Amino acid sequence: MKTKTTVLIVGGGPVGLLMALRLGQAGIDTLIVEKHPSFQPATRAMVYMPVVISALTKLGLYEQVRSAAYLNQDGVYWRDTDMKPLARLPLGDPQSSQFNGVLQLGQWKMSSIISAELKQHPSVELCFGYGCVGVQEDVDGKGVQVLLQSKDDPTDTLVHAEYVVGCDGANSSVRKAMCIPYEGFSYPWKMIGCDVLYDFPKQEGLTPLNFVVDEIDWAVIAYTGEDEDGKPDFGREKTPLWRVAYIEDSDLPSGKEDFLSRARERISTSYIKHGDGKFNVIRAEPYTNHQRCAAQARKGRVLLAGDALHSNNPISGLGLTSGICDAFAYGNALVRVIKDGEDESLLATCAKSRRDTWLNVTNEMSQGNLNRLRAVDTKGVAMREGFFNKLNSDPSFPAVIRGGLERILPHTFEAPHPMYMEAQFHPRSTNIVDGLSALGMKSQTV
Repeated sequence: MKTKTTVLIVGGGPVGLLMALRLGQAGIDTLIVEKHPSFQPATRAMVYMPVVISALTKLGLYEQVRSAAYLNQDGVYWRDTDMKPLARLPLGDPQSSQFNGVLQLGQWKMSSIISAELKQHPSVELCFGYGCVGVQEDVDGKGVQVLLQSKDDPTDTLVHAEYVVGCDGANSSVRKAMCIPYEGFSYPWKMIGCDVLYDFPKQEGLTPLNFVVDEIDWAVIAYTGEDEDGKPDFGREKTPLWRVAYIEDSDLPSGKEDFLSRARERISTSYIKHGDGKFNVIRAEPYTNHQRCAAQARKGRVLLAGDALHSNNPISGLGLTSGICDAFAYGNALVRVIKDGEDESLLATCAKSRRDTWLNVTNEMSQGNLNRLRAVDTKGVAMREGFFNKLNSDPSFPAVIRGGLERILPHTFEAPHPMYMEAQFHPRSTNIVDGLSALGMKSQTV
């Protein structure tokens, strides 16, 4: 592992890898370190909203991702606890010949695709098994020293970089080392993400992305696009793999078998209503859900992105979607500063843009999505019913909501070059706030 680099990225998930890809395409010397020994199959994010498609296309990844992912052209369904549909939101643009749906792909598979692409860029090095334990800026403010440790090597490794980007998750070591508070709150429950082998469409009549509405049993049930062998399967031969996510009390026994045992019981009683009940839980993993944002997105030459900068509940896949937007914007800004010699103040502008976007857009959307599933108070129930009624009766309403999702990437920070023009959105993409306010649903944005 090199001990001197232009950009050090801590965290080898999709956010860090995508940023490294953008830097590698510009020939910028980049080192990525990931504390795990490899990409970890896990019940993490798997839904990518349409706003990321432009970024993936410009990074040259769209075709690879599209071939590995499941293209959900049914959109989102909200269902009651008997799995009967309450409302549907189409998430594809019928006018788009390039993309008409939502991509669903496991996070670790996305990482593998990006990693393979990185091999084409020799300026980028990816090292597994190293975690950050210390960060210190140079006295002259022109660089940063990062102390790395590996459980397989007792010797500390000191890396010097011109810029450091923390992409190392909600428990970010980079953020903590920089003494940056993580403001907001954590939810009092544990979310349990389960990988389940079961044919939900055939047995239960479900579509690829489903939200169950209930005070207690609210849940997400989504198709991973894989079969039991982990290969792409679109309802053909082998048993499909689905993701079921629900919550439970945080004080329940927390052994691996405890989670699996409770998952089998919960799924069989709450989410399998009509089929033969023959299913298999492959894994059941607990997660803490947050609504938090770092007090600063940039401190000196250290930047924060993805969950290290912001974390929200996982309803609708807005966390990873926002992180990918972070990666694209930061990558473009870093290229302009490092490669094109633009003023470093551009990084401050980019950092502020990404933090403000989460606070004013993603945070509100994600809390509205969650409230729609579990609200039982009079106001919350009325807002949910009004939202569903609007979806079911107004053909133009889905387009308003889809336009609102574009607000997650208000500025791409691409260079002012014909290949990289700044993003310009149609007026409808900003109408979401006014439109929902008029409906009394501002906090119910999707």
